[in-house]
Amino acid sequence: MKKTLKKILNKFRYPYTCSHTGLVAGKTIRFHVNNPVEMFRLQKFGGEKDQLEALLALLKPDDVLYDIGSSVGAWSIPAAAKASSGKVISFEPDPENRQRLLANYELNGLANFQIMPIALGDKPGELELFTAGAYAASPSLKPVNKISTSIKVKIETVDDLIARKEIPLPTVVKIDIEGAEMMALQGMSDLLRSNHKPRALVLELHPLYLPAFDTNLTAIFKFLIESNYQIAELASRGLARRNW
Repeated sequence: MKKTLKKILNKFRYPYTCSHTGLVAGKTIRFHVNNPVEMFRLQKFGGEKDQLEALLALLKPDDVLYDIGSSVGAWSIPAAAKASSGKVISFEPDPENRQRLLANYELNGLANFQIMPIALGDKPGELELFTAGAYAASPSLKPVNKISTSIKVKIETVDDLIARKEIPLPTVVKIDIEGAEMMALQGMSDLLRSNHKPRALVLELHPLYLPAFDTNLTAIFKFLIESNYQIAELASRGLARRNW
């Protein structure tokens, strides 16, 4: 029993580097793994490998992707490798996650990225980000993940950032921000209803967290439909995809 336990522990000594082939044709994606949480996020893709592969399948080499809620780069890094002549804008307000994110970009020799050290919302300002760093559950602008520690972070809207030309227009947007998705969407309403709207949105929604942000799935779907988007596909962890 002791030998078996030791063998398991030795297998996952930290830090180490994990590699993935097949995500992006002809390229190997590598990540620094510093703890069990990052092992789940980066070696196992947080149980979302199918969704990541779906995003990569729709990306073109010259796309500009907004990765809103980048964490340590599980989606940003392969997306930047795929959009080799485009760019990935990684939004990550947590300082420790951001440090890991930059290290993973550098590990892969990527230069087509921009890291924005802010959170996105429906209006500019400052809010509490509930976070325990890269060793814990994902940060959120509400205490939905049973995290009691918090830091102050700057909030911006996508529409304001674009108006000030701080970021390029996106062609694809991915959002995963632990319940605050509607806030970010409302902060890009001008973009979503313009002639320069992104051709695709990829959202990870958290039904259990949405009430803390005074919204729900129905309100989010209504907002998207009113912005002239169609709900093309729904997928849930552990369940088959549903095409619309």
